[in-house]
Amino acid sequence: MKGLRQFKLESERKEKEDMINNTFYMLSATDKADVIANIDSYSLDQIEAKLSIICVRNKVNFNLDNDNNKNEGDKPNNPMITYQLDGTEDGDTAPAWIKAVRETAKNL
Repeated sequence: MKGLRQFKLESERKEKEDMINNTFYMLSATDKADVIANIDSYSLDQIEAKLSIICVRNKVNFNLDNDNNKNEGDKPNNPMITYQLDGTEDGDTAPAWIKAVRETAKNL
């Protein structure tokens, strides 16, 4: 019977450690120190609650890839550039390579 209890405790501890390390990977070791020190006295739900509160207090960003979650217009360092290709020669705002393509097309 003692072996079964020991196995259950070890299994619960592994489950708690997995949650701390995998689910709350974004928290620092300092943030998780109290929970790790008292891992055997807290239940799985208590650990999850304590670490969740720390995440909220620290305003943890859960996005793994910030650039893919933004719209193109939201990027401050990437302004959108618009060209009109049907302009006249005087007001033509097309880039030089477009103008070169037009000249080549005229000569063909």
